[in-house]
Amino acid sequence: AITMMGKRILFIAPASFPANSAEAIVNLKQLKLLCDNGYKIDVISKKMKWAQYPEEQYEQTLINLSSLHILEIDNKVSIQTVWTHLLTYLSFGIVYKGAHWAYLGLTVCKQLIAKKKYDYVITKNYPSELLGYYLKKKYNIKWVATWNDPFPHEKYPHPYGNGPMAKLSYSKRRLLKVMAKYADIHMFPSERLRDYMLQYLDVDMKKTRIVPHIVLDETHTPNISSKNILRIVHTGNLHSPRDPNLFLEGLMLFLEKVPEARIEFTFIGVMDDGFEENVKNKYLTKYVVILDPVSYDESLEIIKNYDIAMIIEAPCYEGIFLPTKVSDYMQCHKHIFSISPKDGVLHDLYSEDIVKYYADCTNVTSILNAIEQMYFDFINGDIEINMAVKSEYRGCSILKTFNDLF
Repeated sequence: AITMMGKRILFIAPASFPANSAEAIVNLKQLKLLCDNGYKIDVISKKMKWAQYPEEQYEQTLINLSSLHILEIDNKVSIQTVWTHLLTYLSFGIVYKGAHWAYLGLTVCKQLIAKKKYDYVITKNYPSELLGYYLKKKYNIKWVATWNDPFPHEKYPHPYGNGPMAKLSYSKRRLLKVMAKYADIHMFPSERLRDYMLQYLDVDMKKTRIVPHIVLDETHTPNISSKNILRIVHTGNLHSPRDPNLFLEGLMLFLEKVPEARIEFTFIGVMDDGFEENVKNKYLTKYVVILDPVSYDESLEIIKNYDIAMIIEAPCYEGIFLPTKVSDYMQCHKHIFSISPKDGVLHDLYSEDIVKYYADCTNVTSILNAIEQMYFDFINGDIEINMAVKSEYRGCSILKTFNDLF
């Protein structure tokens, strides 16, 4: 591995410790890669009151940080939160709902900067960008801003948000100007997300880098389902506008064609209320299993016992997201079945033969055909252990990007 001994980074990632969300998992993998390769990193994180997944403890992550600061803040409306929002506005000249965590973070940043000289600051999910801007302006520390999703939320593609041309409040418009002017580097997990955000973020392409979610090198060989049944798993939460019900329609059509099929789909995580009911109403309980959320490490162990791993995306005009699950599934050497927009990141991966099975998330016949193809590949013994990992997702490739930043 190429190492950069002594590069010191202030890593501001509200979602990182504890590891209880997809964003946190992406950030922890990046931290592990950098710390294992000689970077000295101080992390400022946020204690989330409402976790999406059971938490991993910091000790379990085996990441050798220089220091970790987890700041807890209340989002409920109170005199205290109103006051902290006012202080946030006075400190940064920008405020929006939830931005008050940045005010707490500023104190810690100043204490760390008084003691240590940083090569650069990396900011992750909001409101870390306020701190990146402040530290760049006040201390002239290089700022690397990361956008794993479109920002701000109003600019998400439909049906999540109002698209790239969505109207913004004065504060958010000012925020975009500040981000474009002050950040030295903007990181995105995919070209599609970069191109999407550059429609409204006035940044020179030369200042952008593509850093996909890391596939850590796993040494163990994955288990493979030994049962005489095709087993497919979907991990993580499935909330609207991601809709698994069209998948159920496709599965019913498949079972009408192949009534004796030995096939089972397992969903692990929090589903929208109607999903379980729909499974029962369609008499699919024999084929569709729903399990409670588990911790991240447990989910990786579970994935290894399945033949294929599945992703369901929302029906966006263009699929600009790179789901965390993609790198997790690659890491477990599993073929991926993606139900996604016909123009998007996952369809690109399908075209490159990284995603093995694909269906259009708006087309029930497409879903039927993909299930049929998977099943007959299984019956014919064509589902081998998949070792296809896109080289750009590997640690060595991502490490090189970081080493070459400045």
